[in-house]
Amino acid sequence: MKYKLTLFFFIYFLGYYGYSQDFSPSSFANNQGEGKWMVYKDNFRALYRILYNEAEDLLGKRSEYVSTIQTKADWIDYQKELKQKYRASLMKFKKTPLNTRITGQLEREKFTVEKIIFESHPGFYVTGCLFIPKKRQHPAPAIIYCSGHSDNGFRSEGYQRSIINFVEKGFIVFAYDPIGQGERLQYLDETTGKSQIGGPTTEHSYAGIQTLLTGSSISDYFIWDGVRAVDFLETRKEVDMNRIGITGRSGGGTQTALIAAYDERIHAAAPECYITTFKRLLQSIGPQDAEQNPYMSIKKGIDIPDLLHMRSPKPTLIVTTTHDFFSQQGARETFKEAKKSYNALGIADNILFVEDMGGHQSTKKNREAVNSFFMKFLNLPGDPTDHEVTLFKDEELWTTSTGQVASSLKGNTVFELNQRYYSAKSLPQGSVKDKIKTTAGINFDRKLTAAVFTGKFSKGEAVVEKYFIENDKNDYALPVYVIKKEGMKAQNVVVWNHPSGKEKLLEEPTLMNILNAGNVVVSADLPGIGELYDPEFRGDGFVQGVPFNYIFIANLTGKSIPGVQAEAIDLMMQFVASNDNFNDATLNVVTEGTLISPSLLHAIFKNTFKKIAVLDPPPPGSYFVETKYYDPLFAFSIVPGSVGSYEWKDLLAFLPNTSVKIFAAKNKQQPDKINQPEIVDFLRK
Repeated sequence: MKYKLTLFFFIYFLGYYGYSQDFSPSSFANNQGEGKWMVYKDNFRALYRILYNEAEDLLGKRSEYVSTIQTKADWIDYQKELKQKYRASLMKFKKTPLNTRITGQLEREKFTVEKIIFESHPGFYVTGCLFIPKKRQHPAPAIIYCSGHSDNGFRSEGYQRSIINFVEKGFIVFAYDPIGQGERLQYLDETTGKSQIGGPTTEHSYAGIQTLLTGSSISDYFIWDGVRAVDFLETRKEVDMNRIGITGRSGGGTQTALIAAYDERIHAAAPECYITTFKRLLQSIGPQDAEQNPYMSIKKGIDIPDLLHMRSPKPTLIVTTTHDFFSQQGARETFKEAKKSYNALGIADNILFVEDMGGHQSTKKNREAVNSFFMKFLNLPGDPTDHEVTLFKDEELWTTSTGQVASSLKGNTVFELNQRYYSAKSLPQGSVKDKIKTTAGINFDRKLTAAVFTGKFSKGEAVVEKYFIENDKNDYALPVYVIKKEGMKAQNVVVWNHPSGKEKLLEEPTLMNILNAGNVVVSADLPGIGELYDPEFRGDGFVQGVPFNYIFIANLTGKSIPGVQAEAIDLMMQFVASNDNFNDATLNVVTEGTLISPSLLHAIFKNTFKKIAVLDPPPPGSYFVETKYYDPLFAFSIVPGSVGSYEWKDLLAFLPNTSVKIFAAKNKQQPDKINQPEIVDFLRK
């Protein structure tokens, strides 16, 4: 489709291609190409800045509220409030039979390993190993070990080292594969035995978008696996259920914090190389892959320290390193805040903090600190020294015959579970538009303060005036083109929302036809596009080059990419309304591909346009429920939580006085060739 090169694939610096001599296409440079607007040199980061500012505002309000909590009673009330919000999204899950099976057993001198498979949901298999020390208490304390982002799950050398040290000290250990790792690939290529889409973070984020768009985070599924792991331990007579611990590093640290906040049966928790604050996370490396982003968490008033407040005063050890990419400053701030609830609830010594020199890694000091922590709080005295151990080969710890559930047991994946738990939701009558606005996170509160003219140039018969639009929030400037034929007075204004940006629009064959019909065309680079595309943005949620990390931070704050872009369209329309040359002009809009949703979201609330031409529409939101291997780019056209409530076509019902025509790509061999004369005729009538 013609917007395949759009958005984040768009390479902005296209060259001159027949533009007038000494032309600079940038709205922030003069016609000699000089970048003279110093204050806007990083304006291309607009999308992230908008979303970060929203997060900072919400987190600031939360911090102010938390600072008022003083007494034990206040903290207990706050815990209840947090737990209610945190647990709500998991209410869709019900405990079903685990159908546990033991598929094999390994013997070592000091311990036995049982290969375990159970079902956390019907047909959704969890693979793991139960390590049982031969010399132990009866019953014995148990530790759940959560793995970080390793391809082979808990079989990674570093994770095995910790697991075997625990078991040789007398702890029962249950280690299991996270979703998308080890034996639980969600998108398995059976011919290679590897994922068809990428590594663990890609597996998480690709599946995570499918759940996010239907209104939940894949973190729900990670948490539920952990809850069912505790249920499994309850079935084992060897385990003392009053002495359950949980730990893990990196992504395993994330799981540890999330699961321990949810399941009150977990007595002691030691998240490693994860704990920070959302503020420091978003200031530094940004939001991480999908399972680390509970649905609308920041919007709900939940910060990472709240995962510890929910546990207070149960024993918790924050395990950190000085140079971790998870901000150490954030870890220190979390510890400081967590001490307030632990102090108020009367057991200040139950919240602990250990820090060692190092990057995002396990260190001997930290491993021994974790050993000491569990020995103390799970009441198993002994020597905390971290010893060298003999590791297993990956294949030895396989629980399935092929090393993959998908090829051996043909179980369900998150894709099938999302279909099971997803249900179409009819919006309540009388509040439909409000619900749409809330779901998209739209707030038309930016006001134009200045439209700054920066020059003009010609392209063929077209003359292009360049502007950037400033607003009262001073968070970014919106680059705009006004395109017309020299000397022509505007009869109509056509706002063209092009998914590859305003400069790419100049190459559209239809443009001159629209200008020749007596129209002036106004086009802007919306956040994430053209001059507002950030080529330096990175994250571990990139899938096929598409940065889902933007979608994750948007959802954390209760916003959406289409909603942010709709707000930018509103700024552009304020510019049009303020331009005296357009006073008597009729306003129409042409919108394409991934920008159809934001264009319609703006239109239904502002009712600005007489006609809307819809070009090359994307598939409906149900596509993400029905299509396992979807095109990642389409995700940017869908509001998270909207699938099942409304499709983009449903928005047309709110435009009874607007003429709308859909122009689909009609030539499958040449999808760019939409019928140009029909578009011009439609806008002319």
